[in-house]
Order: sequence, then C-alpha cells, then structure tokens
Amino acid sequence: MAKSKGPSVRERRVARRLRKWRTDVAGIPTLEPVASQLRWSPSKLSRLENAEQIAGPAEIIALATILGVDEEERDRVVAMASRESAGWWLGYTPEIVPNALADYLETEAEASIVRNVETMLVPGLLQTSAYAETLIRAWPAPSEHAIAERLSVRQQRQARLDEDPPLPLHAIVHENALHLPIGGREVMLEQLDWLLSRAKQSKITLQVLPIKIGAYGGMGASYHIVSFDGDEAAAVYLDRLTDGQFVEEDDQVETFHRNFQRLINVALDPDASGERILEIRKGFT
Repeated sequence: MAKSKGPSVRERRVARRLRKWRTDVAGIPTLEPVASQLRWSPSKLSRLENAEQIAGPAEIIALATILGVDEEERDRVVAMASRESAGWWLGYTPEIVPNALADYLETEAEASIVRNVETMLVPGLLQTSAYAETLIRAWPAPSEHAIAERLSVRQQRQARLDEDPPLPLHAIVHENALHLPIGGREVMLEQLDWLLSRAKQSKITLQVLPIKIGAYGGMGASYHIVSFDGDEAAAVYLDRLTDGQFVEEDDQVETFHRNFQRLINVALDPDASGERILEIRKGFT
C-alpha cells in the first residue's frame, strides 16, 4: 500500500495556532476545561491541536469564541484552514514531485517571503535552465521525459519571482558555489550573468558569503525559511538526498532565523556581492 500523505505545513500551522490560542491567549494549560465547554473529549481537542484531525471552520470558530480570540485572528485562521490546494504541482507524478516536495511547493506558493542559504549550489529559484539541467542529468540515467518535467517544475517555481506582486527572496550563497564549474564555462557565465540580473530586482536580495571569512555559525547548512503573514517564520525546509524535512517548532525555527540574521552580517552586502560575482565571472572568461 502506498504511504498516505500526512497533513500539510499549512494544516499543521493551523493546529499550532489552535494550541497557542488555548495556552497563550486564554492561558489554559490543560485540555480538559476547553473540551468540557465544547462538549468534546480531550482526545478530540488534542488531535485538532496536533493536526491528527484537521480542524474545520466550525471547530475553529467554536474554539475562538470560548478562548476570547479576536475576530480578525479568527477569520485569518478560518481562511487558512479552508483554503483548497489546487496548485500547479498536482499535475506532476509522485516520481517528479514526491510528497515532501509537493508540501514544500504548496508552502512556497503561499509564502510572503523566502529566505534561502545555499553552500554548494546556486539557489534553485535563481538557477538558469542550463545550470539546472546539468544538475538533473548528474543523477543516474534520468529519462528525457523526467528531465523535461523537472525543469518545468523549476520554471514554475521561479515564475513567482515575476508575478504581481512578486515573491520576495533573500538568498545568501557561499562563494564556493559560484566557483564550481557546473556545466562548464558557458553555463557558468550565463548563470553568473543571470544572478547579476536577478539581483537588480527590488524584491530580490542576494548576498555572497566570501571564502575569506573562514568558519561561521551553521557552516555547511543549506535551508529555506518560508514565512507567512508579514515577517512570521512559519517553517524551515531542509533538502535531503531522497526527500525533504520540515522544521516547524517555534524554538527551532527561531534558531534558523537567528542564524540567517548572523549570516546577513558576515556576508558581503548586496553591492559588494555583485562586485564579487563579477570577479568570479572573470575566472570563467
């Protein structure tokens, strides 16, 4: 039997919000008083707060009412829970878009900003087709159809950078990634030129971590911080060899957020980063 897809990041985020309503807004540390008022079992409330059972609008409104949640917050969570996923990624097979990636693509599609750290590769949202194709072909014996499909997925993701309004992106890439000759000279020249072009967009911030800084906190870690509702960090996505992993607990997400802020301070600023990319480009001419 195929493994069923668990709750999405959005659904888990709704569940965490319900738990915060009880513990932080109403200041009720246990499940029983709330469940009793609603004539629910404590186990049902626990399932809703842990996304083991997906909360519907009626349940969210009932909880908001007895927990004293304001209407704006209540309506925002109801809208989040009611949103039906009809994303473009559903048109691809699980071989091209596995469950973990589909979950990330839904998250990225709804994000208000993405913050990305890359240590070995150009960020996926900023890769050229030739650069991305070289990476895809490096896997054992991919079919031409699979290559075309995976390139299409990459292009669909990148389209958000050109929407109105565009997706804000803050990318920090280690200088080592820009020296690796992925695809050879011509591919790298095109890729570096594309980075310089993209970096001119008002909603894209690109910084380079220079080799000369040596060791830094979180060295070797690549990750995406995906945020919603302004500047609220909702989840961190980590790429792995065969799938991906989400980090969602607030204290862990905050650790990644603090690391990103430290990297902003040790990386070259956007202008100096552009100058460094031009210097690296000269090495490929």
